[in-house]
Amino acid sequence: MSESEFQEADYLAANPDVADAVERGQFRSGREHYELFGRVEGRMLGWFTRMSREQKALYGLDRSGLGLEIGPSHNPIAPKRKGYRVHILDVADALELRRKYTGHGVNLDNIEDVDFVWKGEPLYELIGNTECYDWIIASHVIEHVPDLISFLQQCERLLKPEGVLSLVIPDKRYCFDYFSPVTSTGELLDAWWSRRTRPSPGKVFDHFANAVKRDGNGAWGADTARGEFALIHTLNDAKSLWERALSTEDYMDVHCWRFTPASFRLLLSDLRDLGLAEFGVKVEFDTVGCEFFVSLGKGYEVRCTDRLSMLKQIVDASQDH
Repeated sequence: MSESEFQEADYLAANPDVADAVERGQFRSGREHYELFGRVEGRMLGWFTRMSREQKALYGLDRSGLGLEIGPSHNPIAPKRKGYRVHILDVADALELRRKYTGHGVNLDNIEDVDFVWKGEPLYELIGNTECYDWIIASHVIEHVPDLISFLQQCERLLKPEGVLSLVIPDKRYCFDYFSPVTSTGELLDAWWSRRTRPSPGKVFDHFANAVKRDGNGAWGADTARGEFALIHTLNDAKSLWERALSTEDYMDVHCWRFTPASFRLLLSDLRDLGLAEFGVKVEFDTVGCEFFVSLGKGYEVRCTDRLSMLKQIVDASQDH
């Protein structure tokens, strides 16, 4: 590849772990990394900057295969009406979803017929099969799941050996989760050990007590990260909802977990080392707007430096924003 064809800035933007390694002096440049390792690893060269969010979420998926989209609500990425062979799994059927979103300024026609309504049971029990999907898409889902480890394990059971789990994940640095800390591995372990099926009262409290808007918006991007912060809810609001969570079995939908690209990579690395997940990273796209994209597959590695360096990277990235 000629110098004119290789775009250093694009390569580093497409591969943030390489950018970190270059900054630490492990490589002289992204070009050096690409020649030594990136070409063989199949690293992205940076054309992702011209991709839509749908193209990123669908990247590397066998689009002719059978898929499952979890929680698409009114904004499916792979809708049946566009010819995708896909099952839809959501927390309510289509009629209930249309009632829920009436008057919210969304296109109700985008709501797909729901094949599986989830009520908290294991996904493979609900679907009645295993190793049956070529791909699974979950956009803005995993931050809501009370037991993330079990969710990942269930997706592993649903996917064929070469299947891909495509995740679109909010970056806590650019949304109402700004002042909440990133999720630790220990928090995920506690939820998994407890077999949690709904958010704990403490998670409900934190979600409402710490949520903010910036310049009046609940989400923003790096290029618009300015303006004053304001709390969305009062402490009394959070207290009332916490008390409700203590006294009822009702499911209260909140963000249980918060991620940045680096923190998610470390969590996945930890879960693999602990023998709790098989997934590795097939491809990842860094944050654009308020979200980043990660596609997971069995047999792939998690490109992760030593744990201390990753912890430093997480702190540094948070301080920069």
